[in-house]
Amino acid sequence: MPFCQTKKANIYYEIIGTGIPIIMLHGFSPDHRLMKGCMEPVFKEREGWKRIYVDLPGMGKTTDYTSIQNSDEMLEAIIEFVHT
Repeated sequence: MPFCQTKKANIYYEIIGTGIPIIMLHGFSPDHRLMKGCMEPVFKEREGWKRIYVDLPGMGKTTDYTSIQNSDEMLEAIIEFVHT
């Protein structure tokens, strides 16, 4: 399983396709599968896009997020994921 260790969380992600990267972030409570189910049909006939589906800290398969105390710290973890 692909994980990215950041200072605040061990973030689970899945990558589909190649090309220009797009980070797919879900809202509160679901996980990457919601975005994957909604977005993959859109890209079925579109090439050149690398879709990166992320489980936000506290949701899905992402682990080790207990040090995150607020949405700013969650954003810090996602920004570190993107830079990594």
